[in-house]
Amino acid sequence: MKIFTLCTTLLFYICLSFANASEIPWKLWKKTSAQSVSYRPAIINDQTDDKLIEIKATATVKSSISGFLFFLQNVDNTQHWLVNASESKIIKQYSATENSFYIKLTKIWPLQARILILNSLYWQNDDLSVEIKLTDAVNVEDYMLLAVSNLKDYLQVKTHSAHWKIMPKQSEEEGSEIAIEYIFIADGRGETPKWLADHLALKSIWKSMRNIRRQLPKEKWQQQTIKGITELSVIPLTKKP
Repeated sequence: MKIFTLCTTLLFYICLSFANASEIPWKLWKKTSAQSVSYRPAIINDQTDDKLIEIKATATVKSSISGFLFFLQNVDNTQHWLVNASESKIIKQYSATENSFYIKLTKIWPLQARILILNSLYWQNDDLSVEIKLTDAVNVEDYMLLAVSNLKDYLQVKTHSAHWKIMPKQSEEEGSEIAIEYIFIADGRGETPKWLADHLALKSIWKSMRNIRRQLPKEKWQQQTIKGITELSVIPLTKKP
């Protein structure tokens, strides 16, 4: 009976520690009225990883949901908004909502050039928010050999988790508005000092979100709709008599 009680108590404290680990508060890195970037220790497999941080970036942008998805899916445009991206291509399209793609990252001295090889899947929830789950692509070796001739020159980034959430907002002004949230844990690998890797990651996502805010509202992205995506109807304000 004592052994059972001891095991139960240990199990309770283990579960409690895991729950507390996932609720570690975010530490604000930078913020303006339109965007913010925060971070906290990374939790991987229910344990704190002292070598990595989890980053959360948010922004409010004038855009439709479809406009954002078109913006993000246009791989030819990736290098124009994602800091340090030099090239991006789709490796394989599985469905209208899922594909595998890669992003080459420019070599920054003294760091080796990196590459992201990811699988992307998105869906829309009942509240009209859209979520995009990014994971490291698997079983794409043959496709990569065809897509990237000099793959060996790149160090592949390990993506532990990456998740976009796009929430439509009711706007009093003309046009749609969305709130964007991006949370990720990525390991650039190599021998980059942690302080430098953290600083570069925070700085890069801040500039990338700023680029999204500046480029996304352009008419080019807002004139198209995606089949199956429901937009939040803009309710016009009625003037008081």
